[in-house]
Amino acid sequence: MPLIHVEEAFPFSPDGNEVVIVEAGEQEVSERCALVAVEHLQVAWLVDGAGTETNPLKMGVPALKEWLTAKGIAFDAGANKKALQALVPRND
Repeated sequence: MPLIHVEEAFPFSPDGNEVVIVEAGEQEVSERCALVAVEHLQVAWLVDGAGTETNPLKMGVPALKEWLTAKGIAFDAGANKKALQALVPRND
């Protein structure tokens, strides 16, 4: 089961019937939950595998901060993922 870091709590239905709230912080979740949180909702990033993604818009926050720093793009250290993604130039 993947380990994700959740920036913003979100609702998730593991069985299609009951809805649970996945709280902020590091959470071990199902593959499906990780996909929803990371790819669809973009409120979390994978803890394992950070740094393997080459698309800055799909990177986790730590890797994205590294990428922005390497490109010489200034950012607020406390910025969330959406704010950091907004700094990525359109041609990258």
